Amino acid sequence: MGGCASVYGQMAIPRPHKRHFSFGKRHGKMSGKIPPPIPEVRRNMSDASMTDITVSEYVHVDYENGSEMSNKTFHVTQLQYNHSQLSSNGKWQDEVWFDSVSIMESESDEDCHSVYGGGAERYVYRPRAGVQIPCSGEKATPGTWSEISPSVFKLRGLNFFRDKQKSPAPDCSPYVPIGVDLFICATKMNHIAEHVQLPKVKPHDKVPALLIVNIQVPTYPANVFIGDANGEGLSLVLYFKVSDTFDKNISPQFQETIKKFVDDEMEKVRGFAKESTVPFRERLKIMAGLVNPEDLQIGATEKKLIQAYNDKPVLSRPQHSFFQGENYFEIDIDIHRFSYISRKGLESFIDRMENGIINLGLTIQAQKPEELPEQALCCLRLNKIDFVNHGQIPTIVTSKDDLI
Repeated sequence: MGGCASVYGQMAIPRPHKRHFSFGKRHGKMSGKIPPPIPEVRRNMSDASMTDITVSEYVHVDYENGSEMSNKTFHVTQLQYNHSQLSSNGKWQDEVWFDSVSIMESESDEDCHSVYGGGAERYVYRPRAGVQIPCSGEKATPGTWSEISPSVFKLRGLNFFRDKQKSPAPDCSPYVPIGVDLFICATKMNHIAEHVQLPKVKPHDKVPALLIVNIQVPTYPANVFIGDANGEGLSLVLYFKVSDTFDKNISPQFQETIKKFVDDEMEKVRGFAKESTVPFRERLKIMAGLVNPEDLQIGATEKKLIQAYNDKPVLSRPQHSFFQGENYFEIDIDIHRFSYISRKGLESFIDRMENGIINLGLTIQAQKPEELPEQALCCLRLNKIDFVNHGQIPTIVTSKDDLI
C-alpha cells in the first residue's frame, strides 16, 4: 500500500508512480511516542487543531520520478511493520509489530488520504492478514494454531438416514488453514476481508481460492434481552486456501455442494405441511470441540454445558452472513446474536481459554443419501489462545460509516 497523506483544505491527488517505504530508526522496540487510546483518537479526529507528526520522526519515504509531494505531514497509526510473506508451506509466520490501534478505511490499495475540512476525517490502514497468531511447529505451543485431521470430528456417516450413526469425517477437506488473526473491535465488523491485505493466491476454476471465517465474539456481559446485539468484542479470523488436492481427493458430489453453497442457490425443502424454498447456505454447520476440559477447572454447571454441546455440530443460521470478493469467500458468524445460554456459557469460559485447546471447523449438512458421508469444509486447532486483552491484541477502528 502507499502512504497516507494528510492535507488541509484540499484533497491530495493519488500519483501512479511507485513509492518505496522503509521503516527505520526502530527495530525491536516501539517508539516512545505511542498513539493515544481509542477515546482520545476519536476525540482528536474531530479536532481540527490536532498536531501532525512529521515524516522524519517515524517514516522515511522515497519517491521515484521526482515526486512533487514534499513538506507534507503524516499521521502514523502503526509504528513498525515487518512485511511478511507466504512461506513454502503456504502459511504466514513472520513477526509483525502493531500499535494498540489501527484506524482503517477499505477503499482500495491505492494511495490513502486523511483529509481535514468539509467532513469527518478518515484514516486508511489495512494490516496484512493472518499474522497475529503464529502457526505451531511439530509440538503445539500456547498462543498458536495448528492443522488437524478432519477425522477428529464425527459427522453423518454413509448410512446416516438408515441408522442415524455418525462417524469420523473423511481425512481430507477442500480448504486447509494458512493463518489466524485476533482483533478487538469497538462494534461488530462485518466483511473483515475489506479491512485486511489478503494474500495473493492462484485462482481456482471451480471454487473461491480463499475462504475466510470471521467469528464475532462479544466481550460485554451477556443479557437476556439481546437488544441491538452489538457492542465491543473480538473478531477471530480464520484463513483457509483451497487444497492442492481438491480435484483429486474431494468427491464430485461435495464439489457440487460447495458450488451451490457459494453461489447462494435456493432449494426446496419438504416440511410437515408444505414445501418451502430456502437458501442452500442455511445448511452451514459450526463444529467446535474443547479438547482438554479438565485443564479449565470447570464447575458442575459448566461440565453439563460441555457435555451437551461439545463436539456437536450446530446449524449457524440465522446468525451468519456471507460476503464474496475477487478470489475469496467470507463467512461471518455472529455470536452476539446467539442464545442467552450460549453467550452466558462463552462468557464464563473466555477468561480461561488461555488454558484451553479448541478444535474448530465448518461443514455443510447433508440432506440426501447421495450427499453422505458429510465432510468438513475446513478446520484447525487453537492452542491456548488468550482472548483477554492485556495490550497484546490490536484494535481495528474504521470510519463511522463502516461500523455495523
